[in-house]
Amino acid sequence: MREGPKRWPWCSPRVWLMPPLLFAVVWYANPGALWTTLSRADPWLVALSVAVSIPASILAAARWAAIARGLGLVAPNERLVLMYARGITANMLLPGGTLSGDLLRSVQLSRLGNPLVRCVLSVFLDRCSGLWVLCVLSLLAAVSVVLQHGAHFAHDKMFAYLLTLTGVAAAPFIPLPLDAVERSRIVWVAALAARWEQMRERLRLARPALVSSVWQSLAVGLLSACTLWICGMAVGISLSYPVILAAAAPIFIMAALPVGVGGFGTREVAAVIVLGLAGVKGDLAIAAALLFGLTAVLQGILAAPLFLVKS
Repeated sequence: MREGPKRWPWCSPRVWLMPPLLFAVVWYANPGALWTTLSRADPWLVALSVAVSIPASILAAARWAAIARGLGLVAPNERLVLMYARGITANMLLPGGTLSGDLLRSVQLSRLGNPLVRCVLSVFLDRCSGLWVLCVLSLLAAVSVVLQHGAHFAHDKMFAYLLTLTGVAAAPFIPLPLDAVERSRIVWVAALAARWEQMRERLRLARPALVSSVWQSLAVGLLSACTLWICGMAVGISLSYPVILAAAAPIFIMAALPVGVGGFGTREVAAVIVLGLAGVKGDLAIAAALLFGLTAVLQGILAAPLFLVKS
């Protein structure tokens, strides 16, 4: 039986979705106004945003190493920082959002003699724990903003936003009726429940590492939101840091979706929607999101020579 022609990753609809999505967002914001905003960005603040984003990445790599060791894997901090940096470069060059870098991290970690399945699990838990902690931070910040500036932020869209963040924050603690589902007469449902039960067993093993790495996730979330805040100030957004932190979770979650390259497109859409709740104009929101993406691009460029370093 002959195999069909191989499809290059660049032919995936997920990749080609990014350019029209980004174009639509830019068109919505008025290309001329967006270009003017970006051309007037404060270069010193842009440089500061890059400087703040680098320790966030280093701490994220240390968190991944802690989680990997919690799963019983060989994961020295120094080597995983190198692997994480290469993953950032891969995210900028390959399609799939952050998925490309995550797959590269898993393969690199397996080359230290670790089982590939557990390596993939370590990256998955690292990504999910970081985004979950960020949701908690955004929820707390959003609540404080509403309490402090209730007249401006107390509206239906904000309460819906708070409810969504609350649901995400509470999701890991909601018990699932897996025993009943495993007895389902639908074969694929029962099989899915059994797989999820196996996943939960591995999560129990990793729970101490996940708990002990919370401080790193908090630091990464706060620094990442600070990077976005500085990018916003560079283009003239005058919102306070708590407001930006409150808006950060959906922006970063959308950027992590396996669509396009480097999170461009989805991140800008989220920025327009979420920052729009705080009264930010579309061109300013998109400009801030693009500059945040630029910090990752610059990190990827700086990390590119690390592919020549053996690990």
